Amino acid sequence: MSFFFKLLSSLCLCSVSMLSVCADVITPLSDPSNTGGWVLNTDISDEFNGETIDPKKWFVQGTNGEFYIWKGRAPSQFAPHNVYLQDGRLKIRTQWQPDYPFVGKPPAKQNVARYENMTTGAMISHHNFLYGYMEIRAKIPNGAMTGGFWGTGYQQELDVFELIGKVKQGDTAPETTFITSIHDWRPGHPKVNKVWKYPYRMSSRTAEDFHTYGVEWRQDGLLVYLDGQLLYHATQFEMADSWLLNNPMEVWLDSEVFPWHGIPEQHELPVYFDVDYVRIWQKPANGILAPQFFGFEGPLLQNTFYKPGLRKQHELDWQISEADSHFLSITSHDDFQYAAGRRSLRFQRHAHVPFKQAKITTLMPVLSLDNSKYTLHFDLWVAPSTQLDSLTIQLGQRRYSVAIPSHTERGKWIEVEHVISHTTSSEMEAFALIVDHVDFGTKEQLWFVDNIQLTEFEE
Repeated sequence: MSFFFKLLSSLCLCSVSMLSVCADVITPLSDPSNTGGWVLNTDISDEFNGETIDPKKWFVQGTNGEFYIWKGRAPSQFAPHNVYLQDGRLKIRTQWQPDYPFVGKPPAKQNVARYENMTTGAMISHHNFLYGYMEIRAKIPNGAMTGGFWGTGYQQELDVFELIGKVKQGDTAPETTFITSIHDWRPGHPKVNKVWKYPYRMSSRTAEDFHTYGVEWRQDGLLVYLDGQLLYHATQFEMADSWLLNNPMEVWLDSEVFPWHGIPEQHELPVYFDVDYVRIWQKPANGILAPQFFGFEGPLLQNTFYKPGLRKQHELDWQISEADSHFLSITSHDDFQYAAGRRSLRFQRHAHVPFKQAKITTLMPVLSLDNSKYTLHFDLWVAPSTQLDSLTIQLGQRRYSVAIPSHTERGKWIEVEHVISHTTSSEMEAFALIVDHVDFGTKEQLWFVDNIQLTEFEE
């Protein structure tokens, strides 16, 4: 288990060491001069110039009879022999195979009785990333099948696209429409969980030629590109409750049948989803701590976990004891109290309620620090009537008291900084935030913390 945590302080592939030095050679089509300072993430990017799929990067659905999350949209099923490289491209084939040994039954919500007749393909990245520019050059299958480029993470899904080549029933507009969307996978999500979408009508069918599709995933919105040109910029403010993309995602490439657009027949197959390349760029960050976890958006996730192992097996959650949970809690999306993202840490104590101490902790080691100075940053919101003098941060066995200035403005988010002198090197340490009774008076207390981060101290 200890190996799991050796990578946690450089999660989300944000550290420079995890990013390719080749970014000055390969740049986004939308930013050929690289004015954005993009660095290519080679752990996920792939030119598909090899002889076979790289198993260190990708899990092909159905390999050794195993699947990650699902087996495909019925009546088709993912089969590993349909995913291969040819002439410098990834090909995902859909073919008629009534004698294929289909496994399992489709989920009831698919309203299709069984997998039969058709096989198709899918593969998923072993590596995750948080924020960046996603670009693919691809040609959609010339049939009633989709080509898909999308990402899944904790309670979230971003579809750069799931485009269909031919519509056999209903309006044929989807054949010429590039659509990007967000899906809500939070507990209790609506049955129709596509909560945001941006459709763009193209001049020709997506199956007629290769196009370069791109999405820049920012902390507070999306920018959608086609063939290097910006189509739309959607902000978190505009999306409101539809903005959910605050946790690392793995990348999917697949082909599916959409029964509501019609199901291919034998004479219409095979068809192919052709991909020239997939590239993910990111911007280097100086922070040591994983932003999504220390921003209270979701669990700490190992930056690489090998499928078909499930994400839950590689996640770490914050720990709050039952007694302390009367005072400390992580907000829900519906609270809309955050400095960034959608969630934060809340402390609330009603007047005269007995209180000694409350703590939120990782329990397990999550970071390693050298013998050096660091700057601790966090965002703080304090209610107007609240007295708050200090907070305590614990790294391993060492505690650091962070003073909250008395003149701190109430009722708005402010940034707090505190310099830490870490006098000894350590292998791995747990992290905790502690609230003591000496930190405030007897009145009602309400405050929020968000975006805890450690950076190397700069003189």
